[in-house]
Amino acid sequence: MASANDEIDALMRTEIYKSREELLKDALRALLSMKPGLRIEIAIDLYRNEKVSLWKAAEIAGLCMEEFKDVLASRSIKIEIGGTDEESLFRLARLGLI
Repeated sequence: MASANDEIDALMRTEIYKSREELLKDALRALLSMKPGLRIEIAIDLYRNEKVSLWKAAEIAGLCMEEFKDVLASRSIKIEIGGTDEESLFRLARLGLI
């Protein structure tokens, strides 16, 4: 049986994908489509490791802010509210408040 790397190499030789990164992004999109709960796990990890703000994590998870806060609380994860001014302006604009 071929390994995952062998299969990736085979797809790369077909030249369907321009790069391994493009192939992996497509594969990840397909995986998340089949298993949407993984989006929440990704969002939690990124939030816990301070890679994204609470707002961005909720967006990645596909949840509203309150739903995402509930998920964090159910896992005893401390909620810290913050974010950049740019993120705040983007959210306000998206809501039609500015």
